[in-house]
Amino acid sequence: MKVFINKQRYSSGLSAVQMTYVLMLAIAIPALVYVYFTYSFSGEYIEAQVFMYPETYAADEQCQARGGQVASHEILHSKNNIRFNVTTPTNYRSDFAHPLLVVWAPSGFNEKLSERFIGFTGLATKQGYIVVHAASVPLGMKALGELATIPGEVMARWCIAADKVYYTGHSDGGTVSNALAVMAERRTTPAAIAPSAMGMQGKDMFAYECPDPTNVMLIHNQGDNHFPGYGSEVAAWWANCNQCGESSVSEAHPDCVEYQACADGVRTLFCQAEGNHAHWPGFRHDVMGFFDERRGKL
Repeated sequence: MKVFINKQRYSSGLSAVQMTYVLMLAIAIPALVYVYFTYSFSGEYIEAQVFMYPETYAADEQCQARGGQVASHEILHSKNNIRFNVTTPTNYRSDFAHPLLVVWAPSGFNEKLSERFIGFTGLATKQGYIVVHAASVPLGMKALGELATIPGEVMARWCIAADKVYYTGHSDGGTVSNALAVMAERRTTPAAIAPSAMGMQGKDMFAYECPDPTNVMLIHNQGDNHFPGYGSEVAAWWANCNQCGESSVSEAHPDCVEYQACADGVRTLFCQAEGNHAHWPGFRHDVMGFFDERRGKL
């Protein structure tokens, strides 16, 4: 009887649950295709570039034993099997301590899609960064703890300055950028973060103790109806933790306000461009300029 019922069920067509999944895919796939072709970067934006190394610098002899070589979107897996890629300047030197840029992915994006969506590889490698793009995983405390291991795994192989680690990402990637700056399990402490369109609210932040003063550029588009109003309270939380004063319009970063006189000379900005949740405004707000300026202060 059981076999007969199963055969009858399948012969009668798709179940309601199956139809739901089919409809979800029919909606999601065109949406992803639209976002990919509307907002993605290509060409020199995602190609590694040559970095003009200083004529003289203190060689880091400890780095040379790590074995890292020139990498162009080299695919690796974390100890917990999370996929990520690594790209160095095309003329990578193993005795120079590079800054590290880690880009965390929006939900559903693999490392390649995330790279095309953000478009920072060319610009970052030209400025000497080693760039990592991690694939998206369903978020939770366990997943965040697993993602937190990736920067350290890269630093164990390539020559990276431990005090020059920078996080950015959009949507889920913004959530990861922010969470890994405050979690006790963060393992690596970023020098600056630029989370965009993240899903954390002010009430979420009160579960965490303030980290040491941290450079923050928090981005949340004015038309983000997916996470409406989430950014302002989180920006206020960071301003409080960074012991900042009042905010004023930023002269260096369009559509941003900056909290003044923060502790230890860190900068704290809250940026709001026009656009919906799908819009990545990293070039508009000059995220890489923010990281570069902060790198020079360390």
